[in-house]
Amino acid sequence: MIVLSIEKEAVKWKKSEKNGKEYATVVVEKRKEKDKYENTHSVSNSQSKDERAEKKKKEYVGSGKEYNFEKKEYSKAVNQQESEDDLPF
Repeated sequence: MIVLSIEKEAVKWKKSEKNGKEYATVVVEKRKEKDKYENTHSVSNSQSKDERAEKKKKEYVGSGKEYNFEKKEYSKAVNQQESEDDLPF
């Protein structure tokens, strides 16, 4: 799971011609190293093909942290013990 913090005013919003709603396209990239706040990802406004070709500077709008959760696995012996116990209570 990656939790992002994004500055609302820094994001480029575009109005859809189809439904009139505003949308933003952002890019999330993994950092080479964690920053001083332990952030593992950066967030920037999406660039057009021309902007990328011109090597324009990215507009950073936020950052994020990745969290990894380990699944707990139960041994078969514990589960087997529970099913073999034929106790009325």
